[in-house]
Amino acid sequence: MKYLKRIVYIPLGIWEGVKAFLNRHARDVENRRRFPKAIIDKGATFTSDVTIGEGSHVLSGCTVNHSCIGFYTYIGRNSLLQNVTVGNYCSIAHEVNMGLGRHPIDLMTTSPLFYRKQNTFRRTLVDKDLDFEEYAPINLGHDVWVGARALIMDGVTVGTGAIVAAGAVVTKDVPPYAIVGGVPAKIIKYRFPEVERERLLKSEWWNLAPEAALKMMKKDIYFK
Repeated sequence: MKYLKRIVYIPLGIWEGVKAFLNRHARDVENRRRFPKAIIDKGATFTSDVTIGEGSHVLSGCTVNHSCIGFYTYIGRNSLLQNVTVGNYCSIAHEVNMGLGRHPIDLMTTSPLFYRKQNTFRRTLVDKDLDFEEYAPINLGHDVWVGARALIMDGVTVGTGAIVAAGAVVTKDVPPYAIVGGVPAKIIKYRFPEVERERLLKSEWWNLAPEAALKMMKKDIYFK
């Protein structure tokens, strides 16, 4: 009998699969239309307010919500970015999470059932939402490298030129050109001495087009 029931549902399952395929295809076409100067792989999703700079590449399976991505930055596959501003020439590896949201910790419970009218349980118990910042903005400077499966918490700023090691959990701001790693992430070292960090920040090379930036770098001792 159970096999007979499954057979009855086969046409419905096929139809649902066809609809899902068509929706994914339509979404991919729309993404390419929205961001003609960027490279958008299949399966990426964006909210309507997302902006992506020229030459940037968003790989498959990414979800980007309420965020702004600079130019010539790539976002690795299956990464999640919410309420994030990302600078130019950034390198974000696969399965990175930024902007997962926060829960209030000063109530008797942290369950959204008791502080959000609209919640994952689809039940409404409260008359209005609790007034607290659930998604604090995250800011990444320019030329930031974030390793695979790193987690950057809400409200954090990662300075220009910084490196976040794979698997790190970043809970506080990262200075420019610092290398951080661990859980929670701590400064391991700086990429350059302080005088060189200041020189690089002052140059603002990341505002240049790739060809002009390369020309500048070829004159730099750290590029040779």
